[in-house]
Amino acid sequence: MVVEDDFEFGIYDVDSLETQHSATGRWLQRWCPGIGAVSVDGEFIIPEGGLVDPYQLALDALASVEIAPPAIRTSPSESGRLYVQVPTWLWLASSWWHTYEATANTGRVRSTVRATPVATRWDLGDGRSVSCHGPGTPWRPGSSEDASTCTHTYTRSSATQSGGTFEVAATVTFEVSWTSNIADGGTLPAISRTSTLEVEVGEIQAIGTRGGREP
Repeated sequence: MVVEDDFEFGIYDVDSLETQHSATGRWLQRWCPGIGAVSVDGEFIIPEGGLVDPYQLALDALASVEIAPPAIRTSPSESGRLYVQVPTWLWLASSWWHTYEATANTGRVRSTVRATPVATRWDLGDGRSVSCHGPGTPWRPGSSEDASTCTHTYTRSSATQSGGTFEVAATVTFEVSWTSNIADGGTLPAISRTSTLEVEVGEIQAIGTRGGREP
């Protein structure tokens, strides 16, 4: 007999034996690994601990995702110094920018989460910020100024700041999805990771000369 509104099942996990029960509680099936469903005769006791919740498993998996702080890169100075009125390229190491994954399971029930970086908010330490989609474009010698996908131009030196530097903070937002072997899955609240870097911003001094003939 199949009861239409009993199609959705929850799963209990008990000492490697799993029990499916209907949402309405009308019928029960016992599952044994390698055997499948078997009949249940006599008294049946629901185990302590309740249903295995695939959504909660997904949250547990998300809590276990290991994501190191983003690796900040700036340019175009090899000395690490930036300059006023010179566009500063901003990007994150490409080896860091990828989808991170983790799985949590209990018995035969498992949920997997995938956290994908989508955007970066840069707080530049001078009171301004910029948001960029993706990791940004690495600067290389000979790169044209318009090749960057994420830049900032400082308008003042960091000389008057404590320590003589601006603190740059990069905050990356991750979109999170989850799947399960017993549920459709979906999305979870976005997460973020932040890293900081101290940068020195100086001024380029122009030296002018007067031409002309001596009297």
